Amino acid sequence: MEMLRAPGLVVERPLELSGQWFAELCLWLRAPFGELGPLGWPMVLIPEIIDSRYRLGDDAVQVYQRVEWNRPVPRQEFNASGRVEWLSSREGSIETGVVTEARLDDERIAESLLVARMAGDLESYGTRALPPRPTIDEASLYRRKTLVVDEATIRHFAALAGTRAPVHVDERYAWARGYPTILVQGLLLFMTQLFYAGVGPTGRGEMWFRRTVPAGSLLESCQSTDDPTLWALRLVGGGAVAAVARISA
Repeated sequence: MEMLRAPGLVVERPLELSGQWFAELCLWLRAPFGELGPLGWPMVLIPEIIDSRYRLGDDAVQVYQRVEWNRPVPRQEFNASGRVEWLSSREGSIETGVVTEARLDDERIAESLLVARMAGDLESYGTRALPPRPTIDEASLYRRKTLVVDEATIRHFAALAGTRAPVHVDERYAWARGYPTILVQGLLLFMTQLFYAGVGPTGRGEMWFRRTVPAGSLLESCQSTDDPTLWALRLVGGGAVAAVARISA
């Protein structure tokens, strides 16, 4: 929460990917060792990876995420930066947009916008910029993949991402907030959908989160037959759409 109190503050640092964390990330993404490709950008641009002070509140819920890239994640050193773009406060809750980006030789090669909502009472600043969720005709959805995200996967991803929000790792914390078990991370859902959709060396992906997804839920990854850039993750039990994505190359 510290960074949210300082509008306009930019943190920048050089980043070179190597070591055990990098090796595990390549393995998790099923990428050749040393080559993350473009699918690694959502993970590399996590605000907490740039600076641990960007850690949001324990009760933070992801609302939206967008990632754009002009090339795959480079192996050589590049500059990574983060900033809080805006904060909107209303009736005891706050919503914030955190921007992170990567530059190589002064060229912006990737950028991410993460929007999250949490309890709090801070003064608003900046201009709230949250793209409207696209309308999707559920009758047009064609199932492409079926998946289950289990607790072990969620905990492993939390350790890999370095984002140990208790609702993703602590069953008692999740129970106390009315959830049947720990929840799947929004970023994990986003990266899973990018993987199923397939991404090229340049592209853009964004996801709007509509419902929480408890561990063990059976999900369908569906593509719209009306607009091939639109995807949805649907809960098989009940058919509710948990997240809507737009992915383009």
